[in-house]
Amino acid sequence: MTRLSVLLIGVLVPLFSMAQTAAPEWQSQYSTGLNRIGPHAYVLPCSSPDELQQPGGYEHSAYYMTLNGKWKFHWTRNPDRRPRNFFQTDFAVQGWADIDVPGNWERQGYGLPIYVNETYEFDDKLFHFRKNPPLVPYAENEVGSYRRTFTVPAAWKDRRIVLCCEGVKSFFYLWVNGQYVGYNMGAKMPSEWDVTRYLHDGENVVAMEVYRWSAGSYLECQDYWRMSGIEQDVYLYATPAQYIADYHVSAGVERQDGGSFRGSFNLSASVKGAGQGTVGYVLTDAEGRPVLTEERPVSGREKDVTVDFAPQTVQNVAAWSAEHPNLYTLLITLKDRHGNVAEQTGGKVGFRTIEIKDRQLCVNGTPILVKGVNRHEHSGRGRTVSKELMEQDIRMMKQNNINLVRCSHYPADSYWYQLCDKYGLYVIDEANIESHGMGYGKESLAKDSTWLSAHMDRTQRMYGRSKNHPSIIIWSLGNEAGNGTNFEHTYRWLKRTDTTRPVQYERAEENFNTDIYCPMYRPLSHMEAYAKRTDTTRPYIMCEYLHAMGNSCGGMKEYWDLIEKEPILQGGSIWDWVDQSFREIDKNGNWYWSYGGDYGPKDVPSFGNFCCNGLVAADRTPHPHLQEVKKVYQNIKSELVSTGKEITVKVKNWFDFTNLNEYRLDWRIVDENGKVLSDGTQHVDCAPHESTVIILPSVFSRTARELFLNLEWHPVRDGLVLTRNDVVAYDQFGLKTASDCTVFLPHEKQGMRYEVDGKTGKLTSLKSGGREFLSTPLSLSLYRPSTDNDGRDPYGLRLWREEGIDSISQRVTKIVRNRDVTRAETEILSRKGNVIGKADFTYKPEKNGALAVKVTFMPDTAVIKSLARVGLSFRMDDSFGKVEYYGRGDIETYSDRRQAGRIGRYRTTAEAMFHYYVKPQATGNRTDVRWMSLSDTKNRLMVAARSPFQFSVVPFSDSVIDRATHINQLSRDGLLTIHLDAEQSGVGTATCGPGVAPKYRVPIQSATFEFVLYPVASK
Repeated sequence: MTRLSVLLIGVLVPLFSMAQTAAPEWQSQYSTGLNRIGPHAYVLPCSSPDELQQPGGYEHSAYYMTLNGKWKFHWTRNPDRRPRNFFQTDFAVQGWADIDVPGNWERQGYGLPIYVNETYEFDDKLFHFRKNPPLVPYAENEVGSYRRTFTVPAAWKDRRIVLCCEGVKSFFYLWVNGQYVGYNMGAKMPSEWDVTRYLHDGENVVAMEVYRWSAGSYLECQDYWRMSGIEQDVYLYATPAQYIADYHVSAGVERQDGGSFRGSFNLSASVKGAGQGTVGYVLTDAEGRPVLTEERPVSGREKDVTVDFAPQTVQNVAAWSAEHPNLYTLLITLKDRHGNVAEQTGGKVGFRTIEIKDRQLCVNGTPILVKGVNRHEHSGRGRTVSKELMEQDIRMMKQNNINLVRCSHYPADSYWYQLCDKYGLYVIDEANIESHGMGYGKESLAKDSTWLSAHMDRTQRMYGRSKNHPSIIIWSLGNEAGNGTNFEHTYRWLKRTDTTRPVQYERAEENFNTDIYCPMYRPLSHMEAYAKRTDTTRPYIMCEYLHAMGNSCGGMKEYWDLIEKEPILQGGSIWDWVDQSFREIDKNGNWYWSYGGDYGPKDVPSFGNFCCNGLVAADRTPHPHLQEVKKVYQNIKSELVSTGKEITVKVKNWFDFTNLNEYRLDWRIVDENGKVLSDGTQHVDCAPHESTVIILPSVFSRTARELFLNLEWHPVRDGLVLTRNDVVAYDQFGLKTASDCTVFLPHEKQGMRYEVDGKTGKLTSLKSGGREFLSTPLSLSLYRPSTDNDGRDPYGLRLWREEGIDSISQRVTKIVRNRDVTRAETEILSRKGNVIGKADFTYKPEKNGALAVKVTFMPDTAVIKSLARVGLSFRMDDSFGKVEYYGRGDIETYSDRRQAGRIGRYRTTAEAMFHYYVKPQATGNRTDVRWMSLSDTKNRLMVAARSPFQFSVVPFSDSVIDRATHINQLSRDGLLTIHLDAEQSGVGTATCGPGVAPKYRVPIQSATFEFVLYPVASK
């Protein structure tokens, strides 16, 4: 057989063996691998064709054996301390510890997990080293020595046996039974060796020596935890002496008159090893019916044969797309000269065509919208993700209207692509190349031709393994590695090798070596300017946008209003799917999410919690902004056209390949109490990308103060992920709204007493039936505990602290008490003690025993340039933890992130309103609130306003939240914190991207607002 250390077309590079190099192989950029089998598609032999039907089915093959599980392990701080001859079969490892494979050793008690973003973790004084490619620290370069035994099945006798390591970081040597087999540099891609000649009957020993850092680490400078070890599956598989080494499928479609598709099918198969016989294939549809078949002879004179089967056409083919992931099954069979089956392999085939046409990315001839997300591989085990967790991820993505995932910033586990094929998720597959720490200038490795072989090796291995997956619609050259000759070469190689997919690279910008303009974190103005240009043919698809760090994702609606308006703007991928944090327990038994800097010495290199940007937490608990993503990404959108005797609604079908007749519309008209006044179900016929109008009966109600039309769309039938009960899209329209929200307060008169402090003008007491409701005074509030975005927004935390609004006080300049009404004129003082504005308070009892609190706030605009909020805050005993409200949504919403919320009545608790972001911050807000109430078992405080307001109730003080860096630092004092806001800033995405848009900032001007407090005590 042929062993390849580097597969490089058109490029000749020096290759250094262990004996020839002055420095070890792991210190050379040329040492990408030794004796490896060249890149190829998954050709694991199956013992039954049934094994091809489901993802991972090959694991049930009689010719597959996993080496996952417990290995013996020895860890050293540097290469000089490593056990030199541990690979010898007589070396005693009984005293070594066990380690789980796959899994990073840093998550199993060894070494130091380090999180940094765009720098090299070893380029730091902690390691006494400065970046100097290809060299990495020697004295601090940890080494893990792995060993285990295995016995080859007797049925594998006389077969060729391959050992595959799916992913090891970052460099390793391999021995079998004490004999040196080879080495590999670079994580995230399979490395394989033919180990047949090293094996014997009985017990065999496999040994791997893994280095934390290598020259390859300079190309693995991704924004993730820097960890080491065997990260993915290790296994053996057995083939006959003559075997199917690779195959390539090209299955496209062409739309015919009437809307059906005609499929084109091209297959080539590579057969290696001497022998005479045939190689053939059968392509079957979803029902198992043969669609295509052919058989060709294989000459016994050649050891390396590529068989090109005749091009075929399939009429009325079921095309593959993310919406309809129709798959066929390809079974490739190798027979010997007697006609006996020698080997079978294959996989799933999806017929689809990807092209850029008329400045748009098209699938099957149709322009699509990319409703994407970036995905790092992350779990509690580190970079190892179980098959069950991958399945959970993809199901959650589909449930939330995500249709594309960018593999950031390296190829994913092979099982992931099988799931994407099955469930329907477009994929951008990205080469494991990021040299961010070298910058984009003259030092960029993209410009250094001595690194071309390393760039090419990673690109070719990505393509070779995954080329047959229909879900992969775009190749990406890498991420944030500058641009230059090396990426120009890899682009040309991909375009020459694969004519069926576009290639993108963000750092190429508008250079020739990207087919898609794929910027990151650009403002709307940049998108608008690009859409107006006439000199470009490239679609604009953001590789990263809407940075989801902490309480985030503000302004998503505005992105998509523009995307849906301009054809050349085709969406993008949110950064990113999952928080890269770990659940840890402190010495007191309290749990928290960890992040960069939490492990090792205080001066460990770290980018803090910048690794926590997920739509979901590390345990896959959804963050509130995931619902906003689902809502904005939904493919059915409605617009209220008119009301009257009938209600007219315009419906737009944003699906690319799905008629709305595959969904049912459930509609309801409800009042302010959620009472259904009218409802029904409609089935709507509307083609993809088209609009239609539906007419619904109207309702008249004299008693209802508010009326809303709620629309929900459900699948007509159960699918792979979604059931008939799932809501795939929804909208709500107000048919009647109250002009004064205080009408929702009860009219029963209550006995109420209140007190106002003469020095501060604050409400210090509010009683009903002798029960005190306030634990702290009712005060003006201008600040919020900083969100992650606030810390980077130019109108955020920096200004707020400069202004001193994070701790304000009130000073009375005039107070007038007239019967039951109290009026207080106050100055507002900053934390520094200077006057930053004025506020007038009027406290007036209402006839029903409520207290109206009217406030006019007048900021000093010479001092105040930004405010977090304008409202009132106070604290109450935490026994009042039952919360009820009539407002927008059962999740937190903000002015720039409220599309997901529907007006209705909701019950919750103060504890449930507090969302535990990795780093504690402002949370729990509700918008468009008509009234809210807090109650214990007997007493209740109800609050309303003249117009809809915002509020939050959380079980911690603002100062505790603001000081805490981790969840376990949140201390309770038995009180709730309540905020009633007339205005509050949106959340934006300023951690990496645009801040809060001007229209969602708090206006710096005089503001008058009024809240009505209605205390009810048990009698």
